[in-house]
Parts: sequence; C-alpha cells; structure tokens
Amino acid sequence: MPKTVVELDAYVIPKDHLVFKCSPGKTYRFYLAVRDASVVFPDIRGLETLAGAPDQWTDQELLKIISDDRWERELVSRTRGNQEHGSEGISQVDRRTLTFLKRIFFDGKKGDLVVVPVDGYAKDVLIGEFLTDSGDVRAVEARDGDYAGTYFGRPVRWRNAVQKLALSAEMIKALHTQTAVFTLGRSLHEEVYRHAYSNFVYDGHYVSEFRTDKATFTAEDMSVVSMWLNGFDVVRASTDNYIDIDANDSFYKLGLLKLEDNKSSEVRINIQSPGEISVRSATPFALAVMAIFALSGCDSKHIVDNGVTVHLKVVGSATPDVQSSVEACVDSIAAALGECRLDDANGLGKRAAVDGRVSTAAVLKNS
Repeated sequence: MPKTVVELDAYVIPKDHLVFKCSPGKTYRFYLAVRDASVVFPDIRGLETLAGAPDQWTDQELLKIISDDRWERELVSRTRGNQEHGSEGISQVDRRTLTFLKRIFFDGKKGDLVVVPVDGYAKDVLIGEFLTDSGDVRAVEARDGDYAGTYFGRPVRWRNAVQKLALSAEMIKALHTQTAVFTLGRSLHEEVYRHAYSNFVYDGHYVSEFRTDKATFTAEDMSVVSMWLNGFDVVRASTDNYIDIDANDSFYKLGLLKLEDNKSSEVRINIQSPGEISVRSATPFALAVMAIFALSGCDSKHIVDNGVTVHLKVVGSATPDVQSSVEACVDSIAAALGECRLDDANGLGKRAAVDGRVSTAAVLKNS
C-alpha cells in the first residue's frame, strides 16, 4: 500500500542564513517606494551611469558616484541656508555608504531575509526574502522631494508585514539603531523566522504553528487541544526512551500524564480569538504534529501499517534532509499508539479542527 503523503508549509533554513536590517532612507522616506516596488535599495543616486554588471563595478567607481551624490545634495542644502556639513571629495561617510551598498548588493544571498523598519509603532515592519543571487539588482524609479530618478536594489518577496508593537523590545532596539544596513544577530533570527515562515527548522530547533479563527475560543477548545498535544508529546518522549508508558493506557490518560519540563516540547499560546498556538522542540516533534494533525481524518490502520511521507520546503542552500527525521517521528508515534489509540487521538484532532476551528499549514496529497 502506498504511504500517505503530507506536504508541510514548513521551511528548512540553512546554517549560513542571514537576516539583514535595511533602513528605507533617512526619516524612512523610501518606505512606501520600497514596499510598493518590492525592491530594497540604498539612497544612492547616479548608479545608472555606471557601465557593466554590478559585480564589475569597482570600489573606486562606486565611491566617486557616492561622493558626487553626497556633495551635490550638500550644495543644494547650503543654498537653502542650512548648516554646512562635510567637504568635496571622498570621505569616511562615503566609505561607510559603500559598505552599506555592498551589504545589500553582494552579501545577501538568494533566500536571505531583510527587515525594513518604519517610523512610529503602529505601522508595519516589512520582512522580505531576496529573490535573486548576490549582485543581481533591479532598477526602480522613486521620488525624494523634488527629485525623481532611478535607484538600484535587490528584489524581494514580502513574507510578512508586522506591526512594530508586536516585536520584542530587543528587536525594536536593533531596528532603531542608526546604522543603515547590518546583519541581525543570531539571537534575533528565530523571532524573524516566526513572522516570516511560522513553521521551520533552524539550528537544531523545530517550530510549528496552529491557528484558530474561532471568534470565541473556549476553555473546552483549549482542553481538547492540550490533551491532544500532550498525549502525542508523551508518546514521543516514550519513543525517545525518556519515559515508559503502559501499553494499556488510553490516549486520554496519556494526554493527562505529567512530563518533566526538560523533556517536554515548549508551547506558546496567544489566543485572542483568533490567535495561535506555537510548538517548539529540539526534536522533529514540532513538525511531526503538523503532519499528525493533517492525518486526523485518515484511516489509522493504514497509517500504522504503512507510515507516511513528509515533504518540507527549503530556503536558499538548505537541503530537505530532515524530512526523513520528521517521517520517522510520525511513524514511531503511530506505531507506539497502535490503531485503536490513534483512532481516539484522531477523534480529538477532528474535534479541535471542527469545534475549535484549529488549523495548521499541512496538506494531504493522497490517502
């Protein structure tokens, strides 16, 4: 019999993955242009005058463009009676601007993420994914006051727009730094990934998300989800040889068993009707329960006897090697439960889906 195939909207993120912060110009002046064009670009005028591809542009050529642009703006500023800043010729400011340009144009790989901040706290911070390889830039027309012209930047696909207030204090502090372009530290990556991908594996940690759009998510709904999730986590702990469970215990009893904190998966709950439940684990369990939830309507005997095939998505240079680990986790849990107890567990899963309007990003391809 063929295995049931489950496709997860879950992403394998490579270890060398980068997340950039890129300001959309001083005073966020290009925020709308960046958002609408889906191109992240530095505020540098005159790049269209350079010949050849960007990877053929020399630092000296770029520095001259940057310096001339800065000095031209400075002269305009002086005619308006503003205080003088800087002098003609290549400066340290110009060299720093070149560094910012090279980070956007050349350091970011296809699949890396870029976070674009915004002024205020009620507006949306943008999270985009680079669509092209390093050095592959696009032209975009944008206006800055009286000036309208061509800028160059990296095309992105917006993965999410998140109200700044929803971000952590550490993330907001990083976005508020004056440095225009830099890579965010690894300690902030997972927060960005939760907003960009929801379901993913990175650096040995697996994260999944279950959502509900029910207007009033009740205590009964929460108890059903909790019993379902804890029951599978208990079985996972037993298959990992952390605990022993009685083969005669019902799934309902397993759902109420105590599991030590250091052996249990982490759960984050943000139910504001609607809201989400996030599962984080150091094993493939977090992604395995996504597949298990999608399998709730399947024949339990078929799953126990034949196992499943799980498909994941990859980011950048990542490979889907962990698919086999997620499959093994699902198969071992199903085998440990057996047909009857898996039937009971699936009943809870269907109840959560129907009564609690719980869902996750997993799709059955055949059964």
